Amino acid sequence: MKTIILAGGYATRLHPITASRAKPLLPVAGRPIIDYILDHYPFSDRPILSTNRCFASQFERWIADSGWEVELVVEKTACEEEKLGTIGAIHFLIQNLEIKEDILVIGGDNIFEFSIESFLAAYRERPLIALYDLKDLDRVRGRYGAAIVEGEQIIDFQEKPQHPASTLVSTACYVYPEEILPLIGEFLRKTESGKDAPGYFNAWLVKERGIGVDAFTFDTGWYDIGDRASYIEANQHYARRDTVTGENVTIERSTVRNSVIFDDVVIEDSSIVGCVVDQGCSLRGVTLEDCLVGAGTIIKRA
Repeated sequence: MKTIILAGGYATRLHPITASRAKPLLPVAGRPIIDYILDHYPFSDRPILSTNRCFASQFERWIADSGWEVELVVEKTACEEEKLGTIGAIHFLIQNLEIKEDILVIGGDNIFEFSIESFLAAYRERPLIALYDLKDLDRVRGRYGAAIVEGEQIIDFQEKPQHPASTLVSTACYVYPEEILPLIGEFLRKTESGKDAPGYFNAWLVKERGIGVDAFTFDTGWYDIGDRASYIEANQHYARRDTVTGENVTIERSTVRNSVIFDDVVIEDSSIVGCVVDQGCSLRGVTLEDCLVGAGTIIKRA
C-alpha cells in the first residue's frame, strides 16, 4: 500500500496567512500541521508528499530541518486557477509514479487522533472513508462532504450540501484499492468542471458504478484546518490555552483573547479577539475581531 499526503492546495480561505505559505506547514501549538500526521505514521516505506511549484521549496526546507523521510512530488500548478483538486492530484500521482497498488490518501491539513492502524484494520478490500460525526446539521451545511450510512456501508455522499441529510462528514482520509485506480481517470473525464472533489467521486462509485464503499466512524479528536476559526481551535486544543503566541511577542495594555499570534509581533493599547496575526506585525491602538492579519502589517490609530 502506498501512502499519499496531499498538500497541493492554495488555502485561499486563510489568505493572507497562507498567501505565501503552505497550509500544512502552519504552526499548531508550535509545530507544523503535517508533523501531527507523521507522528504516528506506522509504515517503513516513505509516504508520498504531493505539493505545487509555489510551495515546493518550503517543503524541501521542512524535510531538511525536520528529518522526516518523505518522497516529495511536485505538481506543475502554480496558482489557484491551475490547481488539480484532490481527485486530480491523486490521478496525477497514479499516472506519473505508475502506482499499481492500494493507496492510503491523507489530506495534509487535517489532524486526526485515531491511529492509522485502527483505520486500516477496518479495510476490507473496498474503498474505505474515515467519517466524523459533527452531530450538528448546521455545521455540515455548505462546508463538508456528508455521508449517508447504513450499517458500516456508505450508500450516498453529499458534497458540501445546503440541506445535509447526515452529520457524518468525510475527514480527508481514504483507502482506495488497486482495482479502483483506473476508475479515477474515467471519473475525471466524465465529471463536469468543479465537481471533482472526493465526495463527488465517492458518490459516483456508489451510484454510477455500484461499488461498495465502507465507513470508518471515529469519535476521537479531529481538526479540519480550513479557516480562521478551525485554525484557532486546533491551536487552543494542542497548546491547552486560549491564546497561542510565538516568540518575541510584546503585548502591553491590551486584551488578546481566542487568538493565534505569530513571532515578532507588537500589540499595544489594543483589543484583539478571534484573530490570527502573522509574524512581524505592529498593532497599536486598534480593536480587531475575527480577523486574519498578514505578515508585516502595521496598524496604528492616528
